[in-house]
Amino acid sequence: MRAAWRKSPTRNGDHVYWDLRTRPGPYTGTAKSAIEYAGEFDRTLPVLHSKNERVLRRAVAPQIADLYGTLLRSTPVFFVQDDHDYFDNDEADDSFVSFPPDWFMLSAARATQSAYYPEFLPDPMRPLGLSSSAAPDRPGGLSESFGTLRYGKLAEVLIYDCRRYMTLSGPSATFVPREVETWIAGRWVRSDAAHVVNVPSVPVGWSAGKWGEWYQDVEKDQRLIIDVPKPYWQRGWRAQHDRLLQAASARRGRIPLFVNGDLHAIAEGRITRTGAINLSANPVRTIITGPLGTAPWGWASAFRGMSGRPPNGLELEELQSPIEQHGFVLLDFDPATITVRFFRWDVKTQSPDEIDRLQPFRTTVLTPTT
Repeated sequence: MRAAWRKSPTRNGDHVYWDLRTRPGPYTGTAKSAIEYAGEFDRTLPVLHSKNERVLRRAVAPQIADLYGTLLRSTPVFFVQDDHDYFDNDEADDSFVSFPPDWFMLSAARATQSAYYPEFLPDPMRPLGLSSSAAPDRPGGLSESFGTLRYGKLAEVLIYDCRRYMTLSGPSATFVPREVETWIAGRWVRSDAAHVVNVPSVPVGWSAGKWGEWYQDVEKDQRLIIDVPKPYWQRGWRAQHDRLLQAASARRGRIPLFVNGDLHAIAEGRITRTGAINLSANPVRTIITGPLGTAPWGWASAFRGMSGRPPNGLELEELQSPIEQHGFVLLDFDPATITVRFFRWDVKTQSPDEIDRLQPFRTTVLTPTT
């Protein structure tokens, strides 16, 4: 029995870039060219009001429907939402805190999902009362934010949006609700699948010094430091991160694997400690899958001067330090191993016709710790 994740791709966040209140500039939804093309949202009206719906469709359709067309017509694809899918970047200062999403942001994200990519299918092992489930305007059993990809008893992939329900309650703050955390941790213990994989929308293992990360690090002179405050960062976020990694590592006989997007890079690492928690008996493996596409200004180093780096308080062995190139990752599952193949394409040196002939530049075979 063997399966390849390439047969059910997961798009890990930031499908839409049309920021409305953060990072003003020429590449946002408030840019003059954007307004001339799509119009301007009126936040006092419902998102699906005739005026706003026209703006939404002109903003979103080219980034999803027109981009993919029918290329994936025979391949199931699952999308998890991240900050830009709520029409803003994760930013915070004394004048404005972008998350958790306000009603307009939430309505825009829900309308986008309803029109352009699927909710997560029913799963008998996922409680029906979890946040984003059982909405009266959605079919029964679906979840908008927390989902499962299941291949019989071979692999169970847990996908979770870390933005919609993030809280700002200091040491008790979370990225996902506690009942969702309990569900995730419980699947590591109770799943009868050979492999359980975590796919969070906020990456584990690397930081770019952004506000809405698991980590308190800030970027200064192309370094990550923690001796200056990160305004509005919440200590509870890191605590939840540590609990999730500990739960994954504690389940012996399985590979504790996290597969991440967001940082616009390709990377692989091995985590042996987070804070005071020793994970060395069963180290957590973490992967950044790479962006299928991004503009030159979309690389982390383009506006921070550095790519993702291991944060403070995390013992991470970088098996592949972040590479800022277009790329993707294929995971092949069999009962005893997960084979990870990394692909990259350099827009500066390679032609588009080479994409069809890409070969992996890195292959890793993961096996459980006994």
